Amino acid sequence: MRFTSFLLFFVCVLCLPKTNFAQTILTKAEAIKTTLANNYDIKVAQNNIAIAKNNTSRELNGYIPTVNANAGLNASLGGSNQKFSTGQENTTKNAFNWGNNASIAANYNIIDRTREAVVDQLEAIANLSDLQLRQTIENNLLTVFNNYYEVGRLSQNTAVLEKTIEVSRQRLQRAQYRYDYGQGIRLDVLNAEVDIQRDTINLLNLKNQLSIAKRNLNIAMGTTTNTDFMVDTLINYQGDLSLDQLLNDAKSNNVLVHLVNQNLVVSKHDFDIIDATRKPILGANANYNFNFSDNATGSFIDVSNSRGFAAGLTLSWNLYDGGRRQKQAENAQLNIETQQVQKEQILQQIEGDVINAWESYQNALFILQTEEKNLSINQLNFERTAEQFKVGQLNSVEFRQAQLNLLTATTNLNAAKYDAKAIEIVLLQLSGRLMDGLD
Repeated sequence: MRFTSFLLFFVCVLCLPKTNFAQTILTKAEAIKTTLANNYDIKVAQNNIAIAKNNTSRELNGYIPTVNANAGLNASLGGSNQKFSTGQENTTKNAFNWGNNASIAANYNIIDRTREAVVDQLEAIANLSDLQLRQTIENNLLTVFNNYYEVGRLSQNTAVLEKTIEVSRQRLQRAQYRYDYGQGIRLDVLNAEVDIQRDTINLLNLKNQLSIAKRNLNIAMGTTTNTDFMVDTLINYQGDLSLDQLLNDAKSNNVLVHLVNQNLVVSKHDFDIIDATRKPILGANANYNFNFSDNATGSFIDVSNSRGFAAGLTLSWNLYDGGRRQKQAENAQLNIETQQVQKEQILQQIEGDVINAWESYQNALFILQTEEKNLSINQLNFERTAEQFKVGQLNSVEFRQAQLNLLTATTNLNAAKYDAKAIEIVLLQLSGRLMDGLD
């Protein structure tokens, strides 16, 4: 009776997630939150956004006047000989001269269309950095989701195999009792021992795979690799997905489409910059200068000093640059045409990826339904085999085969369950709805 009850309990736990109250359960929402806070690639992308926004500042683009100060001190020791037309001669030996100077100057371009056009392009580049951050986040979350579900699959397979080993131990105990009381044979005991050893080895390998999967998930989230946890093994599927809607969403929301569109915006600003170089630049400047010199006795000027303030306007206009701007405009147009071609290629690739993923998804859902039916059949077969084995109508080899069939059916169902979810996540990413994968 005890053996039969245990077998029924084993059948019930095959499809249930393993529960371990000694470990915390890492939910998908917590995994996302941890990834956004700690992932190294995301941190780098966020820094790139800060740099791009700094590049649009007034300070880096000539909107703030510049002020420069200079000062100098000089001295000389020497002599000179001068003969004048009157016959007079002036000779100076070991003459010491010294002087100093200082100035402060301010410059500012009042009108500079090139500066304005460059800032507009830099702002477009900053928006491009935002999209690159989104792409980085999506790629890393896709990795996190896949690792998360891999941990879930291996966790459930581990739980099933542990229960399988418990059933094998009960079988060994029963075979040993029968042998001890002269109702069984030694071969049944040996077979049971061999099966336990094989299951134990498989369990050790499976636990190693689970440990690696958890470590990979920790790395993807940017946390310490020795953090232990459990995951939520409940899988929900999106019930409102349709191919037409996914295709429409992908063409309008896919991050690659947004990136190529923003690159086009950035490139179109090249024309504005080229056109701006044809406009004059009006600048203003102001400075204050001080000069002092002390010359040797007998010099034409003994001591001199000067000081004063000056200000002015400058106008510069590049009327002809030898055809340089024309070639720049031609290259800018070619660059835009290239990006238009790349956009068409990306749209075509995304459409193909969505259709392929959709077909794989439908196939995975069908396999999932088939594996669920297959598991039900194997559960029923195992229950009946266990009853017949109990009353001696079947031998241990036949019981072991039914046990292995049930184990295989359970692991196949787990694989089908997580395979379907992994493909669904890809569909959601392609359509720009990756965060819906939290369900």
